[in-house]
Amino acid sequence: MSAHLTEEEQLEALKRWWKENGKNTVAAVVVAVVGYFGFEFWQENTRLAAETASDKYQTLIESVVVAPGQSLSDVQTATAVSLAGELKSEAPGSFYGQSAALFMAKMAVEAEQLDKAEAELQWLLAQNPERAIELTTRLRLSRVQAAAEKYDMALATLTSVEPGSFAANYAEVRGDILLAQGKPDQARAAYQLALKLNADTGSDQDRLLESKVNDLTSASTASAEPLAAVEVQQ
Repeated sequence: MSAHLTEEEQLEALKRWWKENGKNTVAAVVVAVVGYFGFEFWQENTRLAAETASDKYQTLIESVVVAPGQSLSDVQTATAVSLAGELKSEAPGSFYGQSAALFMAKMAVEAEQLDKAEAELQWLLAQNPERAIELTTRLRLSRVQAAAEKYDMALATLTSVEPGSFAANYAEVRGDILLAQGKPDQARAAYQLALKLNADTGSDQDRLLESKVNDLTSASTASAEPLAAVEVQQ
């Protein structure tokens, strides 16, 4: 007997294999083809969406340009609000959508609408932004909350996350909040920590921190002097 299959036997074996596996093979090929073109389609859509968001964000920035000393018109404000709303709705997880929220928070602060600014920043945090944006947003949110005299909430906003490379900034803002609460000693300690953590020795931030520490130290010394005088008299 020949060790090789005859043409008839090979054909019969191929028919049996196709009957058992042919449909699965076709399905696998179809899935692979659809997956490839689906991925290409997704990539193209993603690129177009990013370009659209970028153009819209640029339009948003340009819509609020005013001459020095002038304020936004009602039309400019309405345009900015509309564009920012579209970016937040269409691309909430993107840099542009989140930047739109930061932009709207800034406008709200300038208009002294602290509740609105807080809502914008809370929305941004709910989008789980990348770490640098989250830390920046928390700093701004804590300042907004402190301005609204929500001091405990402002401190909680700062302490609910590890600040990493933003530690000096967080310590300074914490000092500002403690000072607003009428806790100068704790505020001074926070400023001193910020000075210690700040790597930009000799920077404007360093000089400002040193000024804050010196002012609180002088105030503390001045308040202690009358007490010392009383003790001596006694």
